[in-house]
This record gives sequence, structure tokens and C-alpha cells, in this order.
Amino acid sequence: MKDKPKIALLKQEVYQDLYVCPVTEKDPEAILLSSMGRVGPIGLMAELDADFYIIKEEREWETQIYRKVIPHIAKDLHLLKTQTLDKLPGQGFKRPGSPLPNGKFAVDGREIDWNAYDIVISINVALPTNVVRQYPRTLFAYMIGEANLATGSVHFGYDVTLNQMARGIVAERRGKVDFPYTFVRAHTLERIMQRHLKRPSLRRGIFMEINSTTERPVTRVPDHFKPLETTGEPIILHQQRIGDNLTSIYDAKYFIKWGGRSIRGNSVAEAISLGALAIMNRNEVIHKELIIDECHVTTMESLLNLINRLNQAPELYEKLKAKQQAVLQDLFFDKPLLSLENCLREKRNTGTLLRYTWWHKLSDRLCFLPPKLPW
Repeated sequence: MKDKPKIALLKQEVYQDLYVCPVTEKDPEAILLSSMGRVGPIGLMAELDADFYIIKEEREWETQIYRKVIPHIAKDLHLLKTQTLDKLPGQGFKRPGSPLPNGKFAVDGREIDWNAYDIVISINVALPTNVVRQYPRTLFAYMIGEANLATGSVHFGYDVTLNQMARGIVAERRGKVDFPYTFVRAHTLERIMQRHLKRPSLRRGIFMEINSTTERPVTRVPDHFKPLETTGEPIILHQQRIGDNLTSIYDAKYFIKWGGRSIRGNSVAEAISLGALAIMNRNEVIHKELIIDECHVTTMESLLNLINRLNQAPELYEKLKAKQQAVLQDLFFDKPLLSLENCLREKRNTGTLLRYTWWHKLSDRLCFLPPKLPW
């Protein structure tokens, strides 16, 4: 296996997130800023030179699993072939990074020679079973967009299911693998934004994590967050367009979630990679590993005390930031990549496909009965 595996990242033309660009686009900055919403696994392109494909929707039942992932908008997702996300019913407040629809750049997955890749990662199930089973030397992985289906074991004839966890568990063989949605190195996003803005970070202010409030879009600081204004740091609010939002976090000194619903923590990983210090109650975050002990707070008083202390001790601030970035590097890049490399090595050493018999196919169908199709 080469030192750097050749990787392809795929999404379907009906997927409501991530990048909107052709496979010929190789600039990580352009790819990232074209996203409909989240940062996603941009480290694949920025650090590993992966190719990104938008795949035309297939009719096989397994490729229709996306309809069960976010069922309340599933009936409208076909519109993404010709329209941008903000044109979908109920999504008017969104501000996608690209003015073009997914379908503008969609290609037929059956026409791609997947032998050219060591690893193919599909968001949801972009390629049907009968395609992935044709390539015995390529490792095929899928990641369900909302991590709410098919994460406990591998389905659909693929080799790997990526469960969006980042607990530091390194996989040795094909199957369930810890791999986060936000796959980045410690400084991936900071470097991209520095290049984009052509200036260093202002490193001032407190960015309020969007789920600290229920307001969409966010237009004001909620009352429970206002005590943080006493620190002298301005409160920075979430922006709907990804480029604007990443700029705001890039310039912030602190990234804080206080109140609101519990979160997975992809936004925390983004903030750390952008160079901000993330402070919050780790018990409200699935990716609690990112909140180091020194940044774990449970009361407003302790939160205020920590910020005031760090503002008076810049050396401590930098020390904590470096510690948090080291955790991110280890859990959100190094170990997930090692897991995929181990799975690829195991597949090639054994020289066999994972069994996918009629029983496996029947079991998959029973567990993930597809909804009625529109055709």
C-alpha cells in the first residue's frame, strides 16, 4: 500500500449537505466554501488529496436509504438535482455556499473505474451493492449522514460502516469503524481560512455555538448567554453561509456552547481546527473527548472565572489550545485514518470479499424497508 492511500469521497445528488463542485475541483478552499452547510470530512481533500464526486441517484433499494435518514424532508430532496437547498420547502433560511445545484456536477457512478482507488467513502449509500462487489481490491465504506441507521454492523455488501464516533478505537479489520463526520487535522481549517482571508486571525470574542439557542437563523444573544458579556469579549453569532461562519469562528478567541440541546460536537471539532478554544459542559456533547478537563465547566460562575483567568494568562490560553488541538489530531484524523488503512490491508491480505449471501440481503431489506419510490 502506498504511503498515502488514494481515496474517493462520494455523496448522492439528493444529499442536503456538503460540497457542490465538480470532481475536477482540487482546491480544498473552493471545495469547502461550496458546502451547503457543514464542514464535513474536508481533511480527505485538504490533507490526503482525495477526489470528491457527486453521484447520480440510483434506483436500487439500498441507495434509497437516504429517504429514511431525514424522513421529514425526504420527499423534497429530489429537488436538489435542479435547485439549491434554500429553494426547498421549509429551508428558505439556509444559505448554501454554491449558487449551483448538486445535479449540475452529478456523474454516473457506474462509469467510474473504482479500481483506481484504495478507499471509497460514500455518504449514505451512493453506490449500489452490485457495483461495490465488482472491485475486490478497493475498500468500500459508507457513512449514514445523520448516524441514525446502519451503524452497528456493516450492510449493503460494503466493507465498512463509519459510525461518526471518535473514541480513539483503532479498527484492525473490516466492520464497524470510528470515523467522525468532521475529519480534520489540528490546523486544517485554520490554514484554509488564513489562505482564503489572506490575514491572521483577530483572535477576539466569544463565538456562541448555534445550539445554545433555538432561534434560526440566529439574530440575537439569548438571555442565558448574556452574562458572558461581562468578560469584555464581544459575543459572535452564527452565520448561515459557511464561508461567513468559518470566518467568524476563525477570528474568535473562544467557542462556547451554553444551554440549549445536546450536540454531537462536529462544530466543536471545526472550532478547534480553526484555532479557537472550546469551553462547555462535556456531558452535553457526544464527542466529549474534545472537551479537555481544563475546559469542562458546569456553571456560569465557573465559565466566567475561566474566561477571565485565561484573558489574564495568555500562556495558559495557548497551552490549553495546543492540548485540545492534539486531542483533535489524534481522534479526528490519525486514528480514523489508521483504521481505514488497517481495513484495506486486511481486505487485500485475505483477498476475499465479506460474505453477502441471500440471507444478508434479506436481513438488510427487513431492517431497512425502503419507502414507496416516486417512480
